[in-house]
Amino acid sequence: MNSRIERGNSQLKKKLSGIISYDLSDPRILENMVTVTKVSLSSDLKYAKVFVSVYGETNPQEVISALKKAEGHIKKLLAGKLEFRMMPTFDFVLDTSEDYSEKINKLLKNITYSSQEDENISD
Repeated sequence: MNSRIERGNSQLKKKLSGIISYDLSDPRILENMVTVTKVSLSSDLKYAKVFVSVYGETNPQEVISALKKAEGHIKKLLAGKLEFRMMPTFDFVLDTSEDYSEKINKLLKNITYSSQEDENISD
């Protein structure tokens, strides 16, 4: 991957995390723990896919909707913190990789316990 894109991904992730945590006032965001897990800039730097994880009582899709609604405000705040020629268009996406990882871990534990029980029965 291009070092310019990697650097942009890193800077955007750091700054977006701060803005989402401290500068937005939408209750759907404030009442939950919203974490930017990954940013993926397009090769032309015009688009950025922002993966976020949401922990809390609110439906995660409502938080994504709130972030999309706040995109203009987020861009304005970022413009003062980053030196990008043009601020990318953000596509906020719910990151479900942790849920998937947890599901796989549970399945692996069940397999491990099943195989141990089989060994105990055959002894």
